[in-house]
Amino acid sequence: MAYVAKDDIIAFIENEINFIQGNSQTYEIILYKDFMGSPLNLNQPTLFTVAIYVEDRKVLQYSKPQISGVSLPLLVDKAGDTGVISFEIDASNSLNFGAGRIYAQISVYYENYYPKPKSYIFPRLAIGEVIDNGDNGSDDNGSDDNGSGDNTNTNTHLNIPEFIIEHTDGTFPSQSGNASVNSFTPSLVTSVIFKNLDKKNVRISSLENFLVKRISVDGINGVITLKDTVTCLYGIYKIVSWQRLDFSGGNGLTEDADGIKINVEIEAVSTGTGVSTTIWQSGQIITYELDAHGSSKQTGASVTDNGELTYTDTNVNPTTTTGDYAATGIFMTYTPYHDSYVIVEVNGISVRVGDANKNVDSYFSGNGGSTAVPIDDIRAGDELYWNGSSAGYNLTEGDSINLIYEAKSTDLD
Repeated sequence: MAYVAKDDIIAFIENEINFIQGNSQTYEIILYKDFMGSPLNLNQPTLFTVAIYVEDRKVLQYSKPQISGVSLPLLVDKAGDTGVISFEIDASNSLNFGAGRIYAQISVYYENYYPKPKSYIFPRLAIGEVIDNGDNGSDDNGSDDNGSGDNTNTNTHLNIPEFIIEHTDGTFPSQSGNASVNSFTPSLVTSVIFKNLDKKNVRISSLENFLVKRISVDGINGVITLKDTVTCLYGIYKIVSWQRLDFSGGNGLTEDADGIKINVEIEAVSTGTGVSTTIWQSGQIITYELDAHGSSKQTGASVTDNGELTYTDTNVNPTTTTGDYAATGIFMTYTPYHDSYVIVEVNGISVRVGDANKNVDSYFSGNGGSTAVPIDDIRAGDELYWNGSSAGYNLTEGDSINLIYEAKSTDLD
């Protein structure tokens, strides 16, 4: 929490909130009179203004009453006796912000203050940070700004997950595509948090499968390497333990809006004159690589029984569906390797898959849709079913469906 004071009025914010350029964010500030917990009577002042600064640059102005052409609307709770004023930074404005710390300078004016008008102009209040959205200005086909089409960033490959570091103090990331570490010093990091969807809104199924099947089930020692996609900074971390985090509010721990926390121990950090940065910082774009070593708890498995991503069931057209529990005519060709997660994409966008649950966007069934198969029990021949009310739309024959999962390499031969 943070606050500033001017004379007998205190401006307070519960938590600083970071957001990424091009996203909207609403802030709520409480004004107290004399001491914390005593809300200011917002009916008495005649004018409220809030000026927004990114670092030292003033970028927006809000006021109540609003001044047409000069300010944006400021919401003032005059009826609730809460002392709350609030404002929204919309996506179109934030897209033009530069990255940096964001501050609010609040002013409160009393025209009828006795014996003469009085104004309170507060010091700037830190309310969060604007994080670079990682857009380097290239066009959709990967061409650089000079139109040559040259793209030396190898991390634009579809299968490489990318995240933007939002916090370096262990605070939970706020939205898909974001990650957090609990220290800006790579050697001091002991936990990493990822949202379940990466920067491209693709499910991090490779990480989930690795943690569930290799770490928890097979008991193999795992290593995760975090890499800055622009500089040569990387940190190699032993995976000590992991857990799912419920960010979506009571809908289980595996929704796309949820996340994963990995507890780690440092093993090595990149060094040398070619490493242009030595710290993790908000706005960095990172990816991860996974490695495993040590003995498995499973016995009897063939050394050639490896998992391999299959794209056999991709670009498949469904039958037209209507309503809920509708058959799509799309079947699993292979049984997922070691019960690995199955990604379902509709026109390139991942959707929720029911885990023994018929009431999310999609689910698999082996009995004509009567029951949903647990994700760990999906097998070859199971059919994909669709819930139009949950997803918000029905499928048509023109849609393109992808089922992405790992299959046994021997099945793919």
